[in-house]
Amino acid sequence: MSSTLYKIRKQRLDKVEKLKKLGINPYPAKSKKSYDNKYIVDNFKKLEGNVMWVTGRIMALREHGLLKFISLQDFKGNIQLIIKKDDTKNFDKKEQLLGWNELELIDIGDFIQAEGKLSKSNTGEISIKVEKFKLLTKAIRPLPEKWKGIKDKETKFRRRYLDFITNTKSRELFVRKSLFWQANRDFMKKNEFIELNTPILEHVTGGADANPFVTHHDALDQDFYMRISPELYLKRLIGGGFEKVFTIGACFRNEGIDDEHLQEYYTNEWYWAYADYRKNMELVQKLYRYVAKTVYKKTKFKKENYEFDLSDEWKEIDYVKILKEKLGIDIFNDKKDKMLKVIKKNGVELDKKGMNKFRLVDNLWKIVRKGIAGPAYLINEPKFMSPLAKSKKENSKITERFHVILAGSEVGNGYSELNDPLDQYNRFKQQQDAREAGDKEAQMMDIDFVEMLEYGMPPTTGFGVSERLFWFLEGVSAREGTLFPQTRYHIEDTTKEIYGIKNRNSSKSNIEKKDNKIISCNETDEINPGITRKKALELVQKYTKNKNLVKHMLSSEAAMREYARYFVKRGKLHEANIETWAITGLLHDIMYEKDPKKHMYSGAEMLKKEGVSEYITHAIEVHGNFNGTDQDTLLDKVLWIAEECTGLVVAATLVLPSKKLNDLKIESLMKRWNEKRFTANINRENIKNGIERIGLTVEEHLEIVLNAMKKIDKELGL
Repeated sequence: MSSTLYKIRKQRLDKVEKLKKLGINPYPAKSKKSYDNKYIVDNFKKLEGNVMWVTGRIMALREHGLLKFISLQDFKGNIQLIIKKDDTKNFDKKEQLLGWNELELIDIGDFIQAEGKLSKSNTGEISIKVEKFKLLTKAIRPLPEKWKGIKDKETKFRRRYLDFITNTKSRELFVRKSLFWQANRDFMKKNEFIELNTPILEHVTGGADANPFVTHHDALDQDFYMRISPELYLKRLIGGGFEKVFTIGACFRNEGIDDEHLQEYYTNEWYWAYADYRKNMELVQKLYRYVAKTVYKKTKFKKENYEFDLSDEWKEIDYVKILKEKLGIDIFNDKKDKMLKVIKKNGVELDKKGMNKFRLVDNLWKIVRKGIAGPAYLINEPKFMSPLAKSKKENSKITERFHVILAGSEVGNGYSELNDPLDQYNRFKQQQDAREAGDKEAQMMDIDFVEMLEYGMPPTTGFGVSERLFWFLEGVSAREGTLFPQTRYHIEDTTKEIYGIKNRNSSKSNIEKKDNKIISCNETDEINPGITRKKALELVQKYTKNKNLVKHMLSSEAAMREYARYFVKRGKLHEANIETWAITGLLHDIMYEKDPKKHMYSGAEMLKKEGVSEYITHAIEVHGNFNGTDQDTLLDKVLWIAEECTGLVVAATLVLPSKKLNDLKIESLMKRWNEKRFTANINRENIKNGIERIGLTVEEHLEIVLNAMKKIDKELGL
């Protein structure tokens, strides 16, 4: 722990105790305030000589003989307090007032209330000459140095409150953000749209191409998705008779963090019956200009190397034509190989999982859009890219869809809504097929929405704009423009020491950790498993009746035993731990039948009660963490990638003419691995990342699992 922090904190805690002994409450509920500091300063001539009550945080404190000077900060600004010994009321326990002598118990960072006449100091600074002084909140930690501020971005995002205390510009940014959303809301209401709230938890999520978050509803015992867009529910309202509706609220997308994307963000999304996309484009242009003028009093903006003026004419860019013009690609007739070649030539790194024509064309467009400053509308987007948009009458391959383009990015999306239920069903089906083939961002089949369309929805246009527009107008990154962006959970070492925290309180594990790492676990030493294989088999018989599940557990046991031998040979594991690894594989799904959604945790808890080693139970707890979080030991890292691939081996065997495991070759297994539609439920990208974390290739990994399962082919019936 920082000795300086520890010393300052102890001194301030001592002051808290002294205040309490004096009968002073360091944290009272009531306070009194005449005006904010800025109002007092701005209206000095009118208020001079009047008694003022001011409140705020002490940002500076200096003493000059029998005078004390305080810089007091509230939300609107600062004002100087002058405390003169002879003019200050004496200590008064009843009124909770501090006298001159008790001011030694006050520090920078404390919140206080002062009463006195408004005047000017000898140097002409507007000041309050204090007569009464009251403590409102005693701070026991020192503030960051005001002039240095918070330099570390992670600390800044994790502790926004400290950033706001020392950096008024940060506060002003979010005041403007509040005005930004208020301007959106005012504009919509002026145009007779009704604001309605739609569900955040959804059985089926849709309205955008994104990977959703999943949560569990305990009372209904069902999984729900956190909405990625309010679109489908807003359109249900249109089908129900509403004609102009909008929602301003949070959306969630389980995807990467960068300067333009966060997993949680806010949008303004609206739907307008009896209007088409062309009418909506006119409304959008008016909204953007209204927001800019209302919040910023201007329409010209600069973001990085881009400059744009929202008052300019908004150009229209044809999707199909610009890709042909800039990249030589015909999106309807050119083959995927040609598209992929152009993408690679432009240095774009692709996520190969679920790569289809949709993703290839989208990446081609992203290359082109970087050269567009805007403001502009992207129009004539292809039907296969727009599952919810109405096709154009004159060309069914393209849709009545548009995107707003600013500073090389999409900052808003709208279209004439598809209201043909059969067409919508077929497009959902195409999206669902892509999803099942591995495209996690493809949309889901929402049959309830199709059913709504069968009852009829009038011609409708919709549009959505997220807070990305605010980030662009401000010229800040997504995280800088968000109050509390997601960061990794972290407790400072000093705080851990002060409060005696050894590890984060988590329902997932009670293993003692330090800095999120398992301690006292050297895998090159012998580790007592706390259970024999005989006892493990008895538990399998007790809790698992499904024969295929038992075979999966036996396959995992064999794979873990083979892996253990691999690492023993390389000096990374004690030979005595081979059977410990095998038992872990055998028991990893022990509670799957009884508790499929939380079997990792309930299984580990049951095994702990049986006396099984925490080395094993922790690996079982975290074997569902496909991104590798909390996987601290080698056992943790190997278990999930090994057991996940046993199903691939079985599936690859069953498509052989002989259906014999010993006839399956590694070359054939690798071929099946590369076929994304084959056992599409296996998350190949996550498994690959996990394999790389232990220093192997996919082929080496699959060969270990395959060889292990061949040794028990008779037990598996293969």
